[in-house]
Amino acid sequence: MKIIKCRDLGFNCDFMATGAASESDDVKQKMMDHITEKHLSEKDMSKEDLEEIASRIDIVLSRGCGCGAL
Repeated sequence: MKIIKCRDLGFNCDFMATGAASESDDVKQKMMDHITEKHLSEKDMSKEDLEEIASRIDIVLSRGCGCGAL
């Protein structure tokens, strides 16, 4: 199971993206979709900011069980 929380990325938000361990790309896409829909305008994020977040998602999902605990 792969889990990433919006809070893992520094947002004050309770959203969680989940999926099977073999679906980490889908989990990442769910989180990126959520961020662009809910946080892009409120945080005034640039393309570079989104690339940094995508990189952080990859790191979190690659660690341990993928539960988001670092």
